[in-house]
Amino acid sequence: MAGKSPGPFPNCDWRFNEFPNPAAHALHVTCVELMALAVPGKDVGNALLNVVLKSQPLVPRENITAWMNAIGLVITALPEPYWIVLHDRIVSVLSSPALTSETEWAGYPFALLDFTACHQSYSEMNCSYVLALTHAVWHHSSIGQLSLIPKFLSETLKPIVQTEFQLLYVYHLVGPFLQRFQQERTRCMLEIGVAFYEMLQAVDQHCQHLSYMDPICDFLYHIKYMYTGDSVKEQVEKIIMTLRPAMKLRLRFITHSSMIETSSSAAAAASTSSASTSSSSSAGTPQLPPSSLSSSNPAASPPSSSQHAHTPI
Repeated sequence: MAGKSPGPFPNCDWRFNEFPNPAAHALHVTCVELMALAVPGKDVGNALLNVVLKSQPLVPRENITAWMNAIGLVITALPEPYWIVLHDRIVSVLSSPALTSETEWAGYPFALLDFTACHQSYSEMNCSYVLALTHAVWHHSSIGQLSLIPKFLSETLKPIVQTEFQLLYVYHLVGPFLQRFQQERTRCMLEIGVAFYEMLQAVDQHCQHLSYMDPICDFLYHIKYMYTGDSVKEQVEKIIMTLRPAMKLRLRFITHSSMIETSSSAAAAASTSSASTSSSSSAGTPQLPPSSLSSSNPAASPPSSSQHAHTPI
């Protein structure tokens, strides 16, 4: 982590070695030692996560991100039973009172989820630590390991998410990896997009008031125009039609059909108002019949033939 070669690995010509550098050799040896322990892989994985989640006094505060990245490198190089325990930590954080109770956290939730600012001000919480550690682990994960995230969202997290803070936390978890999903696993990107809307539907039905509708809608529009496009239009439109009117109004441009309905209803309202305006104006201004107009203005009528006849001399 300090950028120096460890003592057990002497300087040698790494060009002809099995490992490309001392760091790769140290990572391989560390994984072999961890797998040789006579304890289940779940216990080893939890112990690795606890290095930064529960042993912060033993870790220098200025090097906390380096330790998180080291744990991410080690735990992703191990088999699935070792790193799958991270999902259990995410579930425990989402079920904590800090995210389930709207009165527990009265401040700005985006400040709570900013690990760097919270860490520098000594105001970090468990949810921000788990968020940063999850980003470190998933950043070093292979695309095969990341492919389990859509199933994790739809089967494990979706039944839990019922508050606005939980929804924002899930968006913060998966948001940084949407670009990678779009490039390497488009199918997973589409499944994640649908899962986001399904979670929003559950939150909309559970909460009486939503305070952060604009940031949520901005994030969903970003996903549409940058990653998914109209690929999930049919599934998403059915969900949007069940949301509250304020949210439905903000998301009316997500699908093309909803935009058509909005424009058609506006055109119908405009035509109705114009028709009522014209009928009211015609009823307020009396008009004379054509016969009265012709008879009331004799100067406008053409002269008769008797008026132009001259008496011969």
